[in-house]
Amino acid sequence: MNERKPPAWDHHPLSKFFADAEFNTRVTALSLAPIYKLLQSTHELFCRFEEAIENDGHEELLVPRFLIVRAHASALAGLRLAMSGQTIEAFPVLRSAVELAWYALHIAKDPSSPERVTIWLNRNESDTAKARCKSEFTIGNVRRTHEGLDANTAGTLLQLYEQLIDFGAHPNQFGVMAAMTKSESAKQVNFSVGILSPQPLATAFALRMAVGVAIGALKAFQLIFPARFTLLGIDQGIDRLVVEANRVLTSYAPGEKA
Repeated sequence: MNERKPPAWDHHPLSKFFADAEFNTRVTALSLAPIYKLLQSTHELFCRFEEAIENDGHEELLVPRFLIVRAHASALAGLRLAMSGQTIEAFPVLRSAVELAWYALHIAKDPSSPERVTIWLNRNESDTAKARCKSEFTIGNVRRTHEGLDANTAGTLLQLYEQLIDFGAHPNQFGVMAAMTKSESAKQVNFSVGILSPQPLATAFALRMAVGVAIGALKAFQLIFPARFTLLGIDQGIDRLVVEANRVLTSYAPGEKA
């Protein structure tokens, strides 16, 4: 099958930005080939899982299934941003993936079902409904649901969540300064703030974060659909993915594990 070729961009500065971002994405896939192969395996595992639950008949898990797909989509968006050179901008999207995973688990494990999903669905019905939804779906609440079921994975996701906030998911100093370069002359000091800043080390760090988020999310979803994970060997796939992630990523961040 012939590769589809998109129409050529015009010469507008915005078009150049998109063309450069696409170019960086392709170069990153080649220059960080071991990480990109790991990303491919992660995406494939997510797809297998989504196919496994596509026709699930449990009505109470319908909204969690929607949230699961959105978590996958957020992880993919984070990958695309990071690979294009927008590493800082990848972190808010990856933070969203963590939150989506926690929301899905919090709703799925509601002991008073369908109370939580009703609160979530009715969020914009009134000011009172919105306040109730905000109170129910605080990060602390949804995280504690995960902690009560799998404290180790919840702790790992929380650590990733905090790092994402530190490095760009909130406008904190690390994120703002990370894509900045400084040059000095006898007369002045110049600071350049990059929009597309495809630095290999920063990109590898962002992709490492993305893999960690995806693995943590899959482990959270395993708590919702344990039988499907076991039946299709997705649980074993996660275990193999963790081993491969630790092997590949430690070469880019010595002494740390995914």
